[in-house]
Amino acid sequence: MKHFLIFLLLISFTSHSIQLKEVVHDLEQPVDVKFFPTSNTQLLIAGKEGELTFANLTNNIQYEINKFDVKSGSEMGFLGLTFHPDFSENHYLFVNYFPKDGDKRTRISRFLLTKASNVYSLSNEKIILEIDQPYRNHNGGQIAFGPDGYLYIGMGDGGSGGDPKGHGQNTQTLLGAMLRIDINTANNIPYTIPLDNPFVNTPGFKPEIWAYGLRNPWRFSFSGNALVVADVGQNKYEEVSLVEKGKNMGWNIMEASHCFKPKKGCEQSNLVLPKIEYPRSQGQSITGGYVYQGSLIPSIKNHYLYADFLSGNIWAVSYPAFKSPTKLLSKQGNLSTFSLSDNGEIYVAGYNKGVIYQLIP
Repeated sequence: MKHFLIFLLLISFTSHSIQLKEVVHDLEQPVDVKFFPTSNTQLLIAGKEGELTFANLTNNIQYEINKFDVKSGSEMGFLGLTFHPDFSENHYLFVNYFPKDGDKRTRISRFLLTKASNVYSLSNEKIILEIDQPYRNHNGGQIAFGPDGYLYIGMGDGGSGGDPKGHGQNTQTLLGAMLRIDINTANNIPYTIPLDNPFVNTPGFKPEIWAYGLRNPWRFSFSGNALVVADVGQNKYEEVSLVEKGKNMGWNIMEASHCFKPKKGCEQSNLVLPKIEYPRSQGQSITGGYVYQGSLIPSIKNHYLYADFLSGNIWAVSYPAFKSPTKLLSKQGNLSTFSLSDNGEIYVAGYNKGVIYQLIP
C-alpha cells in the first residue's frame, strides 16, 4: 500500500508538470503583457520605466512603440494596458501610468494605436481619469474590459503600510477599490457611470465604485462573468478573491481571512473573505493570473494559475471550486504578470530578467 500511494503521488505531480519557455527577451522590467485581439503571436508589453514594446513571436520582430515620461520610483510607472473590445474597428488602446509632471497620480488614457509602413505608433491621447496618490506604492495598475463592455480599474489603497489613511473602507475615495466606468461616450466626455453600478445615487459613495476594501489588486482577470482578483497582503497573507458587485472585500479590517484592525474580534459579517490564501512562508507578493482553457497542458484545464513575485512560485488551483492548490514551479524569479493568448495559452513575465515565458508541458 505504501508503494502504491507513492506511485499515485508521482502521477499527481507529473500530470501537472510544466516548464517556462522564453519567447521574448531584452525587455526593461515588464509589468503588463497583452496579446492583440484574436492573436496568438503579436503582443504589447508595458515596461515599468515607460516603454511600450511590440513583439511578434512568429518572426521575432521586436521594437519600442513609445516611451511614456513617467514617475517610476517605488511601485509607480507605466503599469497597465488593454485593448478596446472593438479595437479592430476603432484602434483604441487604454493605458495606466504615472505622468512625470506634477503631483503623484494615476492617469488612465486612451490612445490611437495605428500601423504605417508595418510599424505601430501611438497618437491622440485622451485623458479619461486621474486619481491623486498620497504615497508611491499600492497603486494597483491594471485596467481591463469586462464581458459587459465596461472598463474596470483596479486601485490600491494609496500606499505606505497598513492603510494609514483608511482608504480601503472609505467609500468617498476611488482608492482601495475596483472601479467600473463606461468609456463609450459622445461629445468628448471622458466617461460616464453605468446605470447599474451598485452605488449610483448612494450618499457617501463614489459612483465609480464596483467593490471596495482592496489593498493592492495586482492583476485580475475575468472567467466568464466572474472577476477573479489577486490582492497583495500586508504582513502575513496573500489572497485571491471573487469580487462581486457592491461587495466589501475587507481591507483594512481584514488581511485575507484574518483580523487586521483590530487584531482580535473584528466584525466581518458583511465582508467577503478570500477563496484562497497563502502565508508569507510561501511568498510575499501575489501576482494574479487566469483560468487556463488552453490545449497544451490538459491536466491544468479549468484551473486558475497565479504566482508570487518574490518567491517565484507558480500555483494552479481548481476553478471554480478553488480547491487543492498545487505548486507547479518554484524559484522562477520575479514574475510580474500573466497574459492570455487568443487560443487560451498562458504566458508570464519575468520582471528582473526582462523576458516573457510561455507555459508549456
